[in-house]
Amino acid sequence: MAKRSNLVKLGDAINELFKQEHLDEKISQFAVKKCWKEIAGELIAKNTGEIAFNKKIIFVTLNSAALKHEVGFRKEELLKNINAFCKYNLVDQIVIR
Repeated sequence: MAKRSNLVKLGDAINELFKQEHLDEKISQFAVKKCWKEIAGELIAKNTGEIAFNKKIIFVTLNSAALKHEVGFRKEELLKNINAFCKYNLVDQIVIR
């Protein structure tokens, strides 16, 4: 009878592949962009021009100077919302443009 010690669950193998190729981060980044309204709120989402990621930093371009000022005070809350949405620490810093 053949040994079964080399068997791996398909889901575990896929998750391991995603981690090795950093695809889990790319998928999470895509999900954050897609669900930005739920994460940041309607007002911020309506005034967001672009969202970009570089390593553990998210760059958010806002169309309103007043909102940039407001979001500057709420960066920690927004970071928590993003990371809670992803269920892991996707970003460590937010840069508002």
